[in-house]
Amino acid sequence: MRFIKINTMIKFFHLQPGRPLKPLFLLAITLFLYIISTEKTAAQNQAMQANQEKYHIIDIIISGNKKTKPAVILREMRTQIGDTVSSAELQYDAGRIESLRLFTRVDFSLEERGNGHVLHIVVTEQWYLFPFPIFFFNDRDYKWKKASYGMSLLHTNFRGNAEMLAIAGWLGYNPGVHLTYTIPAINGDRRYFLSAQFFQFRIRSKSLEILNQKSDEKQIGGSLTFGVRPNLINSFQVTLGYSRINYKPPAADFTLNPAGRDHLPRLGFSYVRDTRDLQWYPSQGSLLSLTYQKTGFWNDTYIDFRHLVFDLRHYRSLYKEIILAGRFLSSLSEGALPVYNRAFFGYTTRIRGRYDERYESENLALASVELRFPILPVRYIQIEEAPLGSYGKNLKFGITGSLFIDFGSLWVQRQNIGRYKSGELTLSSGDFGIQSRPKKWLRGFGAGLSFHLPYIQLARLELGLDDDLNHEFIFDAQVSF
Repeated sequence: MRFIKINTMIKFFHLQPGRPLKPLFLLAITLFLYIISTEKTAAQNQAMQANQEKYHIIDIIISGNKKTKPAVILREMRTQIGDTVSSAELQYDAGRIESLRLFTRVDFSLEERGNGHVLHIVVTEQWYLFPFPIFFFNDRDYKWKKASYGMSLLHTNFRGNAEMLAIAGWLGYNPGVHLTYTIPAINGDRRYFLSAQFFQFRIRSKSLEILNQKSDEKQIGGSLTFGVRPNLINSFQVTLGYSRINYKPPAADFTLNPAGRDHLPRLGFSYVRDTRDLQWYPSQGSLLSLTYQKTGFWNDTYIDFRHLVFDLRHYRSLYKEIILAGRFLSSLSEGALPVYNRAFFGYTTRIRGRYDERYESENLALASVELRFPILPVRYIQIEEAPLGSYGKNLKFGITGSLFIDFGSLWVQRQNIGRYKSGELTLSSGDFGIQSRPKKWLRGFGAGLSFHLPYIQLARLELGLDDDLNHEFIFDAQVSF
């Protein structure tokens, strides 16, 4: 199953004669190689499917969907009534439906009838409405002082249309309130989608420059995203957003506006192409994402910076269920960058083997390679107790193993290198130094176990090592990439 992400931009970096290869040029080379690889793989898949037995679909019958409207399932499928398809194409559609995360299990079967086949789709719905307590550790840092707690109301299938409505509030470390509403198909038309969010947070600053001052960022804002999906694997998005940030107690020179409060209007563009066969644990396909975001009005005296985020992931089945996965992530910036919008390792983005090490700069690159293999194949468990009813059926459990290696680098914008060396700007970049291109890389490697579980999909336990073989244990949710 394939999905791919791509985001477009107009004029971001300027290439100048006599300079080393720019990050944007490197991204262009990567994109070119990716397209060649993708087209070659697609041609191979088409050749394989041409040799498979074909089935003419004369009807599609859906059952087990007590809450979910049939249109939600049908709009995620390539196969429609009247099509002639292979078993591989049907398997792709089954993965797309499972990727909706509305069902604990999705089964396809064919019934021969007359001059064709009837496709039977049997789904097992999961519980959709979750009023539940919140407890989590911020920045994936599993320490009690980083714990937050509160309450949330989450509906993952609002109105039976796969719409998501979430209201959450929490105290403790980084207290906040968050409201999200997502419509994956406006008026039932899968070509258009909409998402809106509102938030108010108090966040401990991540910048190493003021980390010891225990200064909090007070953030309030929201965003609205409108998207167009011309087909099942491509989408374009436009995002309008606004946030206001100030520090308490005030931290001198860490807002761009000398008044001590930054107003941050944002405009973002994205293009996404996703061909993964299963979003929460892919075994084949690719994800390509490119996002451009401008912060600040064009005539703003203080606030005017831009980000370009490139994320490429590729998955290939080597033999049966043995999977080779690779990822390259890069976040590039331009303009006067505030400390709260710098690039970081050690928070959301981490190098396994150096999981708790923290670094900051202005640009970031991360590369990962992972080999995944089955230990206990996914099976489904039935809990027949009356209180659970059908929600206790087809609960999955399985274990897979992995071997991985991560590489990461941070660097500053070339035009800012003199300001850091003169002391006008300060930056604690640790082992990287003040480098203006990714010359030095940190590495980590190791092995892990992934537990396939109902509702949360995946939990990981990993052993990470650095170059000196210092070890650490990592516990995290969801697949690494």
